Amino acid sequence: MDPKYIVAIVTGGVFLILFIVYLIIFANRRKAQSRLQARIENEYADENLAKMEYDFAVYDEETAKILSGAVEKPVTQVSIYDVLSEDLAQPEEVFGKIESEGMEEITGNYKPDK
Repeated sequence: MDPKYIVAIVTGGVFLILFIVYLIIFANRRKAQSRLQARIENEYADENLAKMEYDFAVYDEETAKILSGAVEKPVTQVSIYDVLSEDLAQPEEVFGKIESEGMEEITGNYKPDK
């Protein structure tokens, strides 16, 4: 037998073995993916859940207040006429009350770029 036929048979055999291994791995991954999808659907699409709030839960008071609609005054854009108005008694009417705990001090070393 000529060496070219031997090389062709060996190459074809290796290709066939690799193709079979690919098919086995592909089938296993598809089965694992379907099992994972079924598990996810069982966890998140359970009909016995009273409320499905766990993905949308609010953990701080400010966000809960905003989402519940209990904001006192809706936030609107301030125009220059609102700022320059003569009948403005308090600046809080336009800008709202600023709640601060004191002056913020910024410390550090400034190194300018040359």
